[in-house]
Amino acid sequence: MSVAEQLDMSSLLVDRVGKTFSARRSSVVAVESVSFTVPPREVCILLGPSGCGKSTVLRMIAGLEIPTSGRITLSGRPVLGPARERGMVFQGYTSFPWLTVRQNVAYGLKLNGDFGALREGTVDHFLESVGLTRFANAWPHELSGGMRQRVALARALAATPELLLMDEPFGALDAETRWQMQELLLKVIRKERMTVVMVTHDVEEALLLGDQIVFLSSHPGRVRTIINPPFKTDSAIRTREDLRAHPRYAEMERDILQMMREEGKH
Repeated sequence: MSVAEQLDMSSLLVDRVGKTFSARRSSVVAVESVSFTVPPREVCILLGPSGCGKSTVLRMIAGLEIPTSGRITLSGRPVLGPARERGMVFQGYTSFPWLTVRQNVAYGLKLNGDFGALREGTVDHFLESVGLTRFANAWPHELSGGMRQRVALARALAATPELLLMDEPFGALDAETRWQMQELLLKVIRKERMTVVMVTHDVEEALLLGDQIVFLSSHPGRVRTIINPPFKTDSAIRTREDLRAHPRYAEMERDILQMMREEGKH
């Protein structure tokens, strides 16, 4: 298949994108000529050393930052700012404390006037998907950190975005809760056939969830390599233990960690 045909089929196109932040007397090139594509129903992980511009790239895809150069399109439409077609889950807990779990998940639907989805049980469907049915009438302060992130995930999914964006969504969680959330996310994105772009600094998380890993070099961020792990396409891989038992896991983890070390020296 030609590059042009691949781009035509791609849900998301990031094409030679750069971002320069300008101050009064200086400017900083954060990202330079970053290009990759994400086909529909695949998970793309943005990975790389601290300060490589992962979150900057994600924010440009979300429309929260405007590229200095290049272009970003979703299904052929230019990304010019935030839009409902792109849902976002942040690292911090973003539940509204004055709303119950159910009201939080329904918030985006009500804001967009999507009362048909509310009547059709969309909220209940995604509450069940993330394991929150029993807590539908609870308040956010009554929930653990992991459960509050489940609320954020359900709220983003309920709006049925074309593209789900996640910025280190499990970074603030303890280790046990984190891997439980990783496994939950893997289950949900398989079931809902989601297209996802996710930032992480966790190599194991990247290998478990990603159909492709876009590895960015140290500052300024450029695409050093694109990796296509075999793990997510293998339906037998459902847990952290399954991943670690795979014969290719140790080698791929070692290679990525070596790249991390190399970039950290720059």
